[in-house]
Amino acid sequence: MGIKISHITKRFGRFTALEDVSLDIQVGELVALLGPSGSGKTTLLRIIAGLEIPDSGRVFLSGEDRADRKPNDRLVGFVFQHYALFRHMTVYNNIAFGLNVLPRKERPSRAAIRDKVFSLLKLVQLEHFSDFYPAQLSGGQRQRVALARALAVEPKVLLLDEPFGALDAKVRKELRRWLRRLHEEIHVTTVFVTHDQEEALEVADRLVIMNHGAIEQIGTPEDVYHHPANAFVFNFLGDVNLFRCRSENGYPRIIGHASFEHFQESEEKQAERAFVRPHLMDISLLSAGANEIEGTIAHINPAGPTVKIEILSKWGEIVHAHISQEKYAELQLQSGMHVFLIPKQIQIYSS
Repeated sequence: MGIKISHITKRFGRFTALEDVSLDIQVGELVALLGPSGSGKTTLLRIIAGLEIPDSGRVFLSGEDRADRKPNDRLVGFVFQHYALFRHMTVYNNIAFGLNVLPRKERPSRAAIRDKVFSLLKLVQLEHFSDFYPAQLSGGQRQRVALARALAVEPKVLLLDEPFGALDAKVRKELRRWLRRLHEEIHVTTVFVTHDQEEALEVADRLVIMNHGAIEQIGTPEDVYHHPANAFVFNFLGDVNLFRCRSENGYPRIIGHASFEHFQESEEKQAERAFVRPHLMDISLLSAGANEIEGTIAHINPAGPTVKIEILSKWGEIVHAHISQEKYAELQLQSGMHVFLIPKQIQIYSS
């Protein structure tokens, strides 16, 4: 089922949660709504589900206007952040619940429900937990039960609100890979809300970046990360160094310091902010004479596949650089050493 959101606006009192938002989601897509708290992503998800009614605008599911339809008339499955499982029911009964409450004419037989539930338990890799209660499961297992329950009624659209938000980091990584594999198997149109950039970039087919109730950019993970539409998207997606600068003879110059002459800007674009990813900062013990940032190493974190280094620049701000373990060993870096940072790539924004 495809989703078309047309000019949706939603206000709560004086607060505007969504302002004239439009979005098309294709059949079988896995789309992430990504943004900071208060950006409107959960409100948009709830409007798709029918849990909130927009002040204006329309929601089309498979080309049919369903903005005023009740949630149970939308063929939508919703998974909440905190699972919302029935604590007094076993895993089996939680998953079977949506089927058991269907009108008698639509309700499958007991045998069909049993077959459906055990098929879903196998799908979510919990076939040996049918008689367990939610309190006996881990957080990751409870989340998979919640997903199975949503899938039991065969929704045309699956909506996930911060599905892994209540889990620890390791379980989150395991479950988001599992969700990606599950989606590739069932191909149900899926929309999930997250504020975790890494999660969205790894799982989604497309990202919808939201801020202050509006959409900043829509694109594939590669598009939005490597070709951000504006300064907000660049700054929001991943670690970044921000430098206040101005244009001088066509080059961006950090105010009061050296210019980056390898990164010339057009005359009509006056530089005000320069962004550099930490992994695009090279470190040298010797001055190159241009296009560099001079400073002193303030802190080194060598744990992990890359070494994270904080450099106190000569104008008193911390600059972050991520280098390989091999480069770190070669330079024999230590706290207090005088170094020079050379940006490999700079993104310039005028406002």
